[in-house]
Amino acid sequence: MAKSKILVVDDRPISRTALALMLQYAGYEVEEAANGPSAISKFKPGFYAAIIMDFNMPSMNGFECATKIRALESESGTRIPIICMSTDNKPGMKERCLAADLDDFLDQACSSDELITAIQRLTELDA
Repeated sequence: MAKSKILVVDDRPISRTALALMLQYAGYEVEEAANGPSAISKFKPGFYAAIIMDFNMPSMNGFECATKIRALESESGTRIPIICMSTDNKPGMKERCLAADLDDFLDQACSSDELITAIQRLTELDA
């Protein structure tokens, strides 16, 4: 069985690397994007099992990027779970993410178990 592929989108290389290592250790294949425009250029409907996206990125934040991805998906009839991650865990952030058509919100300091559980819950797949 092919590994599930996850797209990790974060403008900070250290965060991308940490997430990629966590996911690879759990058995996922990972592709990385350094910003929203790069994520959109890599995006192919149905290609990724999930997208893990930082909220606070320059030039295009996580909500803007997710909106563009959802528009591309609507043309193809697919839907990939998008999990927003951020250190901005103000009250209401999860609700804002869900209202913006993202599938979940996790604090960037979450454990690898929390991240993997969220991916498995949203994709109904193991790595």
